[in-house]
Amino acid sequence: MSSHPDYCEGQKTLFFAAVLCFTLTGFAGPVPELLSIRVLPTEIVLSGADSSHRFVVLGNFTDGIERDITSKSLIQVEQPSLALVDGAGKIRGLLDGRTRLITRFLGHTAKANLRVEVSRHRDSFIFLRDIGSVFTKHGCNASSCHGSVVGRGGFKLSINTLNPGSDYDQIRKGGSYSVFSSEPEKISSPRVDTKQPKQSLLLLKPTGKLPHGGGLVFRENSLDYSTILNWIRNGATYRGKKGNKLIERLEVVPGEVVLDLVGERQVLVIGHWANGQRLDMTDQVRYVVNDKSVVQITETGLLKAKKSGQTGVIIHAAGYPPQSLQVIVIADPIVDYPLVDRNNFIDDYIFNRLRQISIIPSELSKDSEFLRRLCLDLTGTLIPPERLREFVGKQDPRKRAELIEVLINSPEFVEYWTFRFAELFRVALFAQNAIAKSSQSYWEWVRHSLATNKPYDQMVRERISAQGYEGPVMHFQPIDEFREPENVMAEQARVFLGRRLDCAQC
Repeated sequence: MSSHPDYCEGQKTLFFAAVLCFTLTGFAGPVPELLSIRVLPTEIVLSGADSSHRFVVLGNFTDGIERDITSKSLIQVEQPSLALVDGAGKIRGLLDGRTRLITRFLGHTAKANLRVEVSRHRDSFIFLRDIGSVFTKHGCNASSCHGSVVGRGGFKLSINTLNPGSDYDQIRKGGSYSVFSSEPEKISSPRVDTKQPKQSLLLLKPTGKLPHGGGLVFRENSLDYSTILNWIRNGATYRGKKGNKLIERLEVVPGEVVLDLVGERQVLVIGHWANGQRLDMTDQVRYVVNDKSVVQITETGLLKAKKSGQTGVIIHAAGYPPQSLQVIVIADPIVDYPLVDRNNFIDDYIFNRLRQISIIPSELSKDSEFLRRLCLDLTGTLIPPERLREFVGKQDPRKRAELIEVLINSPEFVEYWTFRFAELFRVALFAQNAIAKSSQSYWEWVRHSLATNKPYDQMVRERISAQGYEGPVMHFQPIDEFREPENVMAEQARVFLGRRLDCAQC
């Protein structure tokens, strides 16, 4: 082997690139090139004494995947006296002030603004934030446990501590909960004992000291046990205004994750509180993966890929409705992704998405294939053979765009899509003659809307706010039990929101 300096330096670079590729992707194939890095969140706020906040450094590579490179990056605070970075991807406040978090990796630099407010007053205890988070993180107030309609074992909690005042009364004052029963409620004792805190039911049951249907929830040496024990020792007070919304917004960073088969990614959950504080709640929420065969997630929000596929992660935080996170796992990321011609702005969205998930678009369809699909989609019929031969033989490069305009402005398009929209809006839902006659004006409204190129959002507003006796108002006519208000509302949600509300009617 040559000892020439340039040769040796080149060998070091190749060796490092190969090691990096294997470390990041698990394969020794083509090395994805690092394009850029960024820090999330872009602005970190450390509010209150002993405050800390997670962050993540992401690298964007040529194979379209953004990887978590936090542990591999050089991370510094521009003014070290204000904050301290630890090895767990957390930053802790030391002194008040403003500075920046600076990260470096393979010649790339990314920065995040940092505001430290350690002197700002932070409530030492809030029932929702401290006790409610313990219930929520462990699923104690899930619909399958004490958060169900009837509670569990006579103990009822609100889902995700959405009603902390009621939960506090159940715990502190005692009482039982029952529904669908004419039997009088049995009075139970409080679930906390301020004189003998360790004998509280709120500690004996989840630690397995007493029989508990939910099994072992946490151990005596855990932080959650200490949190509840200290709360009881200090009088088990509520602290926090009952009924007020304490969390204004829950931010999940990032909102979507793409991994390769060996990928890992730290998820951040940031709570924007009504008092203006922004708190890192990543360790205080419950993560539920819809398809555990695709990805798994730890209690601290670390995602780990298991096999290729797509799934969702539901995030439950105390005092806020559940949030969702989409996760995609790719088997074979494409390093050298080809350039794909684009014809309109819709192509930008579609092809960018395909690039992100390493799927190369199919080749352009043949003229005969294009014509068949277009005619079926726009008019619901096939084109006559002579028109097919005419189209295939035409050499005009704009013939496809011109044909689209011709078909959209054809009577066949209006008639076919009137049928499709009438089916969606349930215009001809019933076959009785009387109903069919009253639905005629509704059908004509749909047809006229399409024939005049009425925007879809305008059709939606007219349908929802319809008044009078003609057109879309027929949707609201109380013809039979299928047009009862609750059924009409449920159908509105299905059509326009893509959600089923039928179960909520109980």
